Amino acid sequence: MTRTGGGKMVAVTPFNIPRDPLMGSNHLTAVRWLLASLVALGHVYLLTTAYEPVRVHQWTGGYMAVNGFFVLSGMLIAKSLDLRRDLKMYAISRALRIYPALIVLLLTFAFVFSTVFARPGGIDNALSGDVWSYVVRVLFLGDPQNAPSGIFAGNLEADFNGPLWTIRYEIAAYIMAAIGFAAGILKSRLMTLAAFVIVQILYLALPFMIDFSALPQGLLPLLRLSSAFLLGMCLWQWPRARRPHWLLVLGAIVAFLFLGGGFGGELLGTLALTGLMLRIGLSDTAHGSVVSLPDYSYGIYIWHYPVMQAVMFLRPDTGPLGLALMSTPIWISMSAGSWHMIEKPALRLKPKKRRKAAVMSENQGAEHP
Repeated sequence: MTRTGGGKMVAVTPFNIPRDPLMGSNHLTAVRWLLASLVALGHVYLLTTAYEPVRVHQWTGGYMAVNGFFVLSGMLIAKSLDLRRDLKMYAISRALRIYPALIVLLLTFAFVFSTVFARPGGIDNALSGDVWSYVVRVLFLGDPQNAPSGIFAGNLEADFNGPLWTIRYEIAAYIMAAIGFAAGILKSRLMTLAAFVIVQILYLALPFMIDFSALPQGLLPLLRLSSAFLLGMCLWQWPRARRPHWLLVLGAIVAFLFLGGGFGGELLGTLALTGLMLRIGLSDTAHGSVVSLPDYSYGIYIWHYPVMQAVMFLRPDTGPLGLALMSTPIWISMSAGSWHMIEKPALRLKPKKRRKAAVMSENQGAEHP
C-alpha cells in the first residue's frame, strides 16, 4: 500500500511481482466464444452431411473444443476453490451458472420445439409423458441423446440437443474437484499432477486392455474429460505454466500436426490447443473491447444445435452454407437473450462473501504459492 498526496491509501502491485492475467483482466471470454463457435461450425456440417470436415487427423474441431472447455473449466474451478474455500458458496455458484439457462432451454423444448417441430406436432406434445421424462432426465444428469415425441423427425440427426451430453460430465467434475479440495488432495501441486497423469494413463491404456463394450458407456468420456479438467487444475497450481513461450506452443502444434494421428494424438492436440488458449486468453496486454465482451459462450453451446435442427426440419434440403446463414443470427440472438435475461441476472445472486486472501491476491496479481 502507498499514500497519495490527499492521504488516501491505494493498492499498488509490487514491481517484483509479474502481472497474472488470470487474476485480473483477460481474454478468456473471447476464447470461450471461439470454442463454442468451433463446436457450432462442426454441427453445421454434421446436421447437413453427417460428416465434420473441420479436423486434423481424426480429431474434429468440435471434439477438441470440448476438451478446451474442460481445460479452462478446470483452471477456473481450481482458482475458485483455492481462493474462496467455501463449499456451500461454491455449490450455489456452480448451480446458478448451469441450471437457470438449462431450465429455460428445456421448458422451450417442452412448449415450443415439441409442439412446432415434431411429427405429429401440436399442443398435446407439451403434455406428453415422454417429453417431460426427457426434461427430468436431463435436469438430473441423465442421457440427453434422443428426441422424444417425434421432435425433428426426418432430420439427418435424430436428437434434440446433442451438446447437452457434456453437462453431466461438467457437473461431475465440479463435484469431484470439490471433494478433492475438501480432502486436501487437490490442494497439493504434486497430488494434482499425479491425479492428471493417472487419469491420462488410464484413458490412453484402458482401451488396449479392456473391452469397453462390457463396461458402462460413459467411462471413456469420463476419463477423457476428467483428464482435460485436471490439466486445467494443474495450470492453476503452476502459474508459470500458464504463460508458455510461443516457441513451446508452436512446438506442440507441429508435434500434433505430424504425430497427432497416432497413439497419444489427442493429448498432443489438447496440449497444443491449451497453449493457444493461454497465449490468447492470458495475454500480457488486455484489450478493453475484448475484456468487456459479454459471455455468450454457454448460450451458444446449448442453443445452436436445436436452432439448427429446427431449420433442417423446415428446410431439409439446406446445405452447410445455407444452414449457417439461416441459423446463426437466430442462435446468436438466443444466446444474447440467455446471457442478458437469464444467466447474468442469475449470477448476480451468487454469494458475495470472499476470503480476504482471495481479494488480496486479485488486487496484487500474486502468483499461487
